Amino acid sequence: MGQCTQWNKREAEKINSNNKKIENVENTNLTTEQVVEKLDNLFTEKMENVPTHEDITSLKSELDSVKSLEAKSQELEKTIAKFEGRLEAMSEKAVQKKESSPKSIGEAITKTYSDNLERIKEAVEKGGKVNLDVKTTTIGADYTGDYALTDFDSEVDRVVRKREGILDAVNRGTTSSKFVTYVTQGKDTSEAPAWTREGEAKMEAEPSWEEISEEVKKIASYVKVSKEMLEDLSFIRGEINQDLIAQLNEGIEDAMLNGAGASSINGLLNSGLPNFNAGAFAGQVPSANISDVLRVAKGQIESANFTPTHVILNPADITALQLTKGTDGTYTYPMYIPMDGSMVVAEMKVVSSTFIAQNTYIVGDMSKVNVRFRNNVGLSVGLDSDDFTKNMITILAEARLVQYIKNNQKNAFVTGVLSTDIATLTPAP
Repeated sequence: MGQCTQWNKREAEKINSNNKKIENVENTNLTTEQVVEKLDNLFTEKMENVPTHEDITSLKSELDSVKSLEAKSQELEKTIAKFEGRLEAMSEKAVQKKESSPKSIGEAITKTYSDNLERIKEAVEKGGKVNLDVKTTTIGADYTGDYALTDFDSEVDRVVRKREGILDAVNRGTTSSKFVTYVTQGKDTSEAPAWTREGEAKMEAEPSWEEISEEVKKIASYVKVSKEMLEDLSFIRGEINQDLIAQLNEGIEDAMLNGAGASSINGLLNSGLPNFNAGAFAGQVPSANISDVLRVAKGQIESANFTPTHVILNPADITALQLTKGTDGTYTYPMYIPMDGSMVVAEMKVVSSTFIAQNTYIVGDMSKVNVRFRNNVGLSVGLDSDDFTKNMITILAEARLVQYIKNNQKNAFVTGVLSTDIATLTPAP
């Protein structure tokens, strides 16, 4: 027991500094078993976390204090050897103690200056210079992975679709039948009314009427998606629904202009609308341009007792219209912009649409275009074919509608080719 007394008194303060409180250590002679227990506790504490070089130095100091005892039992010798082995193993895993928080550039420079103060003084005295290496840690060199560096943008980058706007301008309504039928009055072939004298024969009118039926057509699109995708990506269902609806709306707008009948609705360009007729203005408009064509078309429609409300143009033709200049470089197009920000030509609202081909135009009273929905754009979900065995779901979007212009109202429109009609207005050279 006496062999440990001198170690107890000499090392008590060191043990206490390592937060290992030993009660009455200065007044108590510890046995070999107690010394071993204290050392084992110290080693265990340091091993709870990854040991630092400072931890290894502290433990080595404690072990050296025990080794310096003049009289050691065989049991104590074995214990010292065992702890030296543990110390060596810990040394291999030891790390350099890190700063509690990263330093700013200014703090790093200040620390480097302080650590090299003597070198700086020596360099100043000798009239030389000293290079200071400011230690830094960079993302590229010292960090692996990118999740913690990422900010998720929840707005999906959707496919850009063509602009809509034609459907908003027409006479839109609903129908509850497969066909929409209207009655059109035929042209009266009788003689025109005339003023008559007393006792003379009057003129007889011979009006006629005819039923015209227009059939409702269907447009549809669907997507197959796995249940796993719907479960694991919370936003996918909403995106699929939105994209399917956008596809249908795009298809409807396209067909409203270009539909060829049969399985599709009849588009405006395939509805037998009147072509441009320059009339008295043929060859009479010097330096004719797009604006001139649209104004003459408006006059043609008004001559048929209608009032045009809209012009449908490709964006490239709208740009050409706005870039028209006189010989002095001054823009000839009067840029009248109403409060709602729309573009107006000759009091007609311009609809910009990529569904109409460049160099083609339509002028007309869009309230005469009738669109009736049997079923508005809707979504349904179900299983198709082998969906059940493949864990797939089919999402379907569809709509049923019809578009028509009544026979006696087709003169409310004019369509044509801009380059051809400009040439028609331009005087011969």
